[in-house]
Amino acid sequence: MITALSVKIPEKQKGLRAIAERLRRDRVEVEDREARGVRLRHVTYVSYSGELRLEKTLDAIGCQRGRVLCSERLIFPRASGFRRFSSTAFSSRLCTNFALQTLSLCRSAPKLRVALYDPAACCPDLLLPLLERCADVTVVTSVFEPYALASERALHELGAAAMVTKNRAELSSRSLVIAPQKIAERLETDKNAVVLTAAKPCVEPGGEVLCRYRFKMPNGFDALKPAELSEEYFCSALYSLGAQYELGSIIPLAACGEGCEYDARTLAKSLDNRTQKEYNK
Repeated sequence: MITALSVKIPEKQKGLRAIAERLRRDRVEVEDREARGVRLRHVTYVSYSGELRLEKTLDAIGCQRGRVLCSERLIFPRASGFRRFSSTAFSSRLCTNFALQTLSLCRSAPKLRVALYDPAACCPDLLLPLLERCADVTVVTSVFEPYALASERALHELGAAAMVTKNRAELSSRSLVIAPQKIAERLETDKNAVVLTAAKPCVEPGGEVLCRYRFKMPNGFDALKPAELSEEYFCSALYSLGAQYELGSIIPLAACGEGCEYDARTLAKSLDNRTQKEYNK
C-alpha cells in the first residue's frame, strides 16, 4: 500500500461562525482507493487550529510514516519519524528514455560528443544503446567495474568502445551531457552544451539544463493521485513503491528547463545545428 498525507486548513470564518470554528477539533479523514492493482491510502488532516499534530495521524499512517507521499511544502520535524518519500529512480528512466529517443532522431548523432555522467555507476546498461547511436561517448564515473563490463559487452557486440574516466574535466568538451542521477557537485560543462538530468542540480552546471519531464500518466492512475502532487512525483512512487515497473518505459513528450521546453524532435534538431556549427569552426 502507498500512503499519502494532505493537510487541509478550512477558510477562516467571521462572527459567530468564527467562534464556533475555534471550538472545533482537528480531525483526520481516511480514504482508501484502488486502481490498476495499486492501493492508496489518502490521509487528510483537517486543521482548524492551524497546526499539524502528527500523532493524530499515526493510527491511519502507521509504519508508512517513513515514506509518506506529500507536498514538498510539508516539512516534518526530524524527531517525528515522518519522512517524505523521495526517489529519482523513475525520473532517471524518463531522463534516459528521452535522451535515447532524441539521439534516435538526431542526424548528427554519429558525430555528436556525448558524455554519460554517472558517479555511482547506476546506469551501466545505458552504455550499449548510447554506442548504438553515437560513436563518441565518454563515461565519467567513480565506480569502474560495472562500466568495464558494459564496455566489454559493447566491444563484443558492436565493435565500439567508450572512454571511461573519473576526470570530470572531460565533460567540458561534450555537446550533450546525460546525468541520470541528481547532480550534486559543480561540473564544468560547456556553455553551449545540453545537460539532461533527472532532477534540478544542487549546483547549476554550464549550458542548457533540462531536468523536468512532461508525459502522459497512464489512464486510471489519475483517480488515485492527490491533487497537490505532481504527476512525476506520484508516478515515482508508483514505480518505486507500487512495483509499476511498466512506467519505466514511458518516453516523455518533452523535457523542460528554466524557461524552455523541447520535444525530442526539436531537441534533436537543436543538437544537429550545434554540431554543424562546431564542425564549421
